[in-house]
Amino acid sequence: MPLGTKSLGTAPFALFLTASMFFALAIAVQGQTSTEPVLGLGRAVEMAIDTNPSAKAAESRIKIADAKIRESAAGKLPSAQFSQNVVRSNNPVFVFGSLLEQGRFGPSNFSIDSLNKPNGLFNFRSQFNAQMPIFDQRQTSSRVSQAEIGKKQAELMAEAARQKLRFDVVRSFYGVILGREMIKVSDDAIRSAEANRKKVSDMVDVGMTTEADLLAADLEVANAGQRKIEAESQLVNTLASLNITIGTNVDLDRQLAGELREKFFPVEDQAELIRLALEDRPDYRRILLDVENSRVQTKALRDTRLPRVDAFGNVGYSSPYIANGSTDYTVGVNLTYTLFDAGRKARTEQAVEGETLAGLERDNLANQIRLDVIRAFQAFKTADAKIRVSIKSIARAEEAQRITDDRYKAGLATFSEVLRAGSALTGARQDLLNSRYEYYVGYAGLLLATGRLDDVRWFD
Repeated sequence: MPLGTKSLGTAPFALFLTASMFFALAIAVQGQTSTEPVLGLGRAVEMAIDTNPSAKAAESRIKIADAKIRESAAGKLPSAQFSQNVVRSNNPVFVFGSLLEQGRFGPSNFSIDSLNKPNGLFNFRSQFNAQMPIFDQRQTSSRVSQAEIGKKQAELMAEAARQKLRFDVVRSFYGVILGREMIKVSDDAIRSAEANRKKVSDMVDVGMTTEADLLAADLEVANAGQRKIEAESQLVNTLASLNITIGTNVDLDRQLAGELREKFFPVEDQAELIRLALEDRPDYRRILLDVENSRVQTKALRDTRLPRVDAFGNVGYSSPYIANGSTDYTVGVNLTYTLFDAGRKARTEQAVEGETLAGLERDNLANQIRLDVIRAFQAFKTADAKIRVSIKSIARAEEAQRITDDRYKAGLATFSEVLRAGSALTGARQDLLNSRYEYYVGYAGLLLATGRLDDVRWFD
């Protein structure tokens, strides 16, 4: 073939090849962007804290508490008001005073007729008032202290909400993993049941067994299918719970980066866990602040027995028609001392009793925390023990199934025994998965009960 002809034939082919490569690359990129990324536990927790309404509500409470601190501190600052009014009247006292304010009072205004029956008069009055507390019975300091306590409590509430969210994510995250593993076990059980049914059907055809065994095999297949349906339903519920918690589409099915594997979580003894809980639990630290807040409130009420001192001042301008008026000012200091307040004693008694009540609620919560820790610790220990039992049970169930199959082939065991052995093995595998899940969630629950679920790296 001539050289020119060959070149003309290669160019279209190269162009087609290049276009095909770009097309394939575009499809690959589109496929990558449409695929949901693998979700890890840490990222799931971040999404929950960023989007969950309970976490956002907790942050809003902190902002409100911070604003209350600024509002309370403003009690030490002066306040100022401006007023403007226009009045017309022929009231003798009003006319007399207004003329003095306007600087227009003259000798003619002393006439009896003018004093008793004056003509109507306009008075435009502009006034600027200012007031500043010099000593406010320490009420501003008390309000600031209570507001600061309120902010600390809001921060502790936010921490408690974040820890609860972490627990919910751990529970649903590994719940989804458990559900998918349960479906795999169910699939294995279905395949085994269908294989048994085929064997029995073949044996019935050649007269080696009865229809009763075939019916039992059919029932085994049906039971295995029912267990899979239940596992799929549970998975849908758990996945929806996870998606709602992390703020994504409720129906989104995504791959999770995690597994229920053998893992050791170190824990302290029960007495130490209780001590840590009483030191770290956000709700307990919050109720301790309730006790402190009650004390501040009692002190504030007692401080109302002290005098109050305020400075004040005003500047006014009065005129008959806005212009050509006269200015005046007033400054002074006001001391107020309450000689008798019938309700003060009752209010003080309420505040003192409030301190007692806060202390009792603190003690009650401490007892509840002790019980929470004991329950969480026992649940964790039980899950740990169940894992070891389940591992041994699987080994024994596998050996039992092998022996039963051999005995059945030799005519020394019934088909019902074969089914029971298979069911026992499936149950042991499911028990191991459940025990591992309970172990993971139990550890998260123990951290939550002691107020230390501030990270999820332990589960990686």
